[in-house]
Amino acid sequence: MNTYSIVLLDIDGTLVDSNDQISHNTKSLLNRLEKKEIPVVLCSARSPSGVEIVVGQVGLHSPIVCYGGSLIMDADRAIIEDRGIEGNTAVRFKQFAAREFPKVTVSTYMYDIWLVDSISDPNVQLVAQRNQCEPLVGELEAAINSVSHVHKLLCMGTPEEITRFQNSAAREFPELEFARSGTIYLEVLAKGISKCTAMEKLRTYYGLDAEQVVAMGDYFVDLEMLRHAGLGIAMGNAPDAVKEAAARVTTSCDEEGVYIALKNLRFTPPAQLRP
Repeated sequence: MNTYSIVLLDIDGTLVDSNDQISHNTKSLLNRLEKKEIPVVLCSARSPSGVEIVVGQVGLHSPIVCYGGSLIMDADRAIIEDRGIEGNTAVRFKQFAAREFPKVTVSTYMYDIWLVDSISDPNVQLVAQRNQCEPLVGELEAAINSVSHVHKLLCMGTPEEITRFQNSAAREFPELEFARSGTIYLEVLAKGISKCTAMEKLRTYYGLDAEQVVAMGDYFVDLEMLRHAGLGIAMGNAPDAVKEAAARVTTSCDEEGVYIALKNLRFTPPAQLRP
């Protein structure tokens, strides 16, 4: 039976259920793993503050992965990785979206700033409510003068429009990565950044082999991470293509899928954390 030394968990649709809750069994299991010095890493497209909400709910003390891999911080929140989209590229992308797909909402994330065009946009209100974050209205052209890069662009619209937008934008911007994190969400990152590259960064950080990594997720943004983990586990609520990329499929996020998948696995701490 294989032994694992780190767990990477997507948040929305994986760790939290459809009511944004985490079961008592799941919390208790993750706490026990951390007490055994197993890093339990939340690996999300959310901002740092959005991830920290869930960190606090569970009571974790491990590194976190934000913006789908653009920003990685250790257990003390020192930065391990900080990469993103060059400012002028982000501006061109927003201009392209406004011109070609005016019904798609595009917002920008940099560190813990969420920059939007309008707070009254229903898509913005939806994300603000779910992630308990405050948007800031402002011009991206002005904001990029004070940062070296933006961590991600989030595009929101109807499923059909987002699909058409992704196909068109991918042709127009080959220097960017595109991944769906939900039926109405499209994550846009700098080329070469993903949850999979974040997993590899943390694997090196802890001195682990790929076989020692467990990763869990539910959507296309998680697909490559699941495919390349030592044990990739897809949620029961994941699309078929994501399930096919994983080594195992657990129950849904509403049926304690994380708890059921992890409870019988064997774990040992990374060598550098052992007494």
